[in-house]
Amino acid sequence: MPPPDYKKLYEIVCDLYSNTEHFYYGQWDETFFTLRVFETCKDLIRKSKASIEKEVILTAAIFHDIGKTKLNTEEKIKKEWDDHPIYGAKLTREILTKQGKFENDFIEKVVDLVKHHDDRPSKVDMIRSDELKILQDADLLADMGIASFIRPFLYSGKNKRRTLENVNYIKTERRTNGGISKENLYRLNLRSSKRVAKKLMKEAEKLDNKIFKMTQSELVE
Repeated sequence: MPPPDYKKLYEIVCDLYSNTEHFYYGQWDETFFTLRVFETCKDLIRKSKASIEKEVILTAAIFHDIGKTKLNTEEKIKKEWDDHPIYGAKLTREILTKQGKFENDFIEKVVDLVKHHDDRPSKVDMIRSDELKILQDADLLADMGIASFIRPFLYSGKNKRRTLENVNYIKTERRTNGGISKENLYRLNLRSSKRVAKKLMKEAEKLDNKIFKMTQSELVE
């Protein structure tokens, strides 16, 4: 089987997101987040010493959140968010099968990763393959570090929250509640992922301090 054309698969996924109301722009821009998960998977694969199926992981990274295209109403997002991996598994099988280039065994391995990518250690007790561990960790790491600022600020614009209000929101969330990054640290599978996470957290803290300093003024004290 020839190697997957990742760019073409990504374009197919982006086209599906473009037809949604919530997942093509703003804080839920899955085209950006999918790209980050894909690249983070590549980084974790390079660090891994296990014998893993690289092409399965990277293909699953592109498709892992495609099930969100089935949640294209606010009501569905609230009620069926936890079901997006199931929707995604079905869509992934349909798309890869339609391509006519992939062996069934490869398709089913990708589908399995998509289906279980959100079944994290804190949620589900199961045996995880090295491929699933990498995908799950990349899904968390991709939203840490400097990238962790992108969603909150896009959320600010969409919800008409002033920049100063958004900075204070980030300051409160990170400093008071420990922040999403620290929560994710305990949900990671691999030691190498935890090392990467700690590095990203330090990067975020430095940027935190720079942004907070920018908003300090006698005008708002």
